[in-house]
Amino acid sequence: MIERPLTCTAFFLPILLLLAAPVAAQPDSIDPNLPVFTPVAPLGETIVARPGALDVLDLRRCLDQALAGNDSLLAERERRAELAGQKYQALSTGLPTLDLVGDWTRRRDPSFALDPTFGGGDGGTFAAPPGADPWFDDFLSGFGSFIPAPEDIPAATYWSTRFNLSWELNPLKIIGAVGAANLGIERQDLLVEGAEFATAENVIASYYAVISLAEAVNAVEAQYANQRELLELTKMRYELGFATRLDTLQAAVALANIEPDLRDFRQRVANAGSRLNAVMGRDPAAPLTIRNEELLEDDPIDRDAALVLSASRPELEAIERFVGILDRQRQTQTADARPYLSLYGSYGWVGTDFSSQWDNGHDAWSAAAALNIPLFNGLLTKGQTDETRAKIRRTEYELAGFRRQAQVQVLELINTLETARQNLRAARLNLERAEEALEESQLMYRLGKANYLNVLNADADHLTARRTLIEARFAVLTLTAGLKRAVGHSPMTPLTAIPGLVAENR
Repeated sequence: MIERPLTCTAFFLPILLLLAAPVAAQPDSIDPNLPVFTPVAPLGETIVARPGALDVLDLRRCLDQALAGNDSLLAERERRAELAGQKYQALSTGLPTLDLVGDWTRRRDPSFALDPTFGGGDGGTFAAPPGADPWFDDFLSGFGSFIPAPEDIPAATYWSTRFNLSWELNPLKIIGAVGAANLGIERQDLLVEGAEFATAENVIASYYAVISLAEAVNAVEAQYANQRELLELTKMRYELGFATRLDTLQAAVALANIEPDLRDFRQRVANAGSRLNAVMGRDPAAPLTIRNEELLEDDPIDRDAALVLSASRPELEAIERFVGILDRQRQTQTADARPYLSLYGSYGWVGTDFSSQWDNGHDAWSAAAALNIPLFNGLLTKGQTDETRAKIRRTEYELAGFRRQAQVQVLELINTLETARQNLRAARLNLERAEEALEESQLMYRLGKANYLNVLNADADHLTARRTLIEARFAVLTLTAGLKRAVGHSPMTPLTAIPGLVAENR
């Protein structure tokens, strides 16, 4: 806030002295060498929130740094990468698997020799089937020497290398899984957009908080300077016999009372700079200097259009995508109870040692195809689909409630913003009056027409008016940013750039 110079005081002082001379009790008490109330220099183009910065950041650069380095926003973006990985997992349900398998086995299996059909349990000889002719029994007794006794069968070692291919074809399951993954990515994109809007709102609030607190420091410094000059003037009046010792004591106490406020506001500026640094993803203690700029928008808001726009907020759109994900999940659960096709194939080589696997005739292969028709799975599918349908209905009810709450929020923001704009206009007018009252009281005090308490009250009222203006402007700035986010747009977007939001009848 710019402190108005008191040039009018210096201009009108000689005239007022002449006019006041006939009625002044002691006109020679007006000393022309008395100090003049010096205005404190207003805020410049830049504000030092934390000393030591080499460059100056404007609001746009602060937002760019926040979008690139804000921790919460980066975490939200990483969730999208997680969902991209889940999409590949969903695609895997429709793709075959191919494995290269190499194994070594050593086994001893006497089951062949133990089979009674081939002489098992009869010393390794063949046995004739029951009811066979005697000659057949004689023939087998000689041929049976080819079958060893079970205890004579040695262990054997085998090496094998093969490719195994398996493929389960369930179109409904594939479509449901991939569709759910795509909707999940869309949902996360909306959540990222919402997080970006929230980050932008935090940047705007933190940025303007630094400016508002710096203005508050400037206002307190102006009061401090005025009070210091008032103390010096009171001391001089006391020496001339036109002020009491109590007036001097009160002026000194009033000056001392301002110092804690001044220290407090200076520290609050540094704290606000730390918060802005944190929002931008920087070290909170990093040096920070920002540009003293702000954009006040007073365009009238179309309430009906704002309520319609609130339904398109990224958070609400994300919930709609979640309903779609649940529907795809139900489709996938249903697919488990539908017929599906399974394919299996294997090709490889086998040998009694590693090098003999690829000898001629050692290759082996197999292939299989199966049509699976689920008949009954213990009501598992019914329970899963019923649960998912209930989730869909519950989420839809919640979404309807969230939309109503969004409309309530928009209406509250519009009402509060309109009130804040009215307060801002009133605060500007009140500050002008407070400045006039302060100038007049200061002048009258020099002329001996007002006492110390009149000046002190006028100075306090002036400070209150400045603080009220600062708070009103900060409220308008932050409420405008919040309204933009509430209707589903970036807080950096001008009101006039949001379709339909600004009322046509202005």
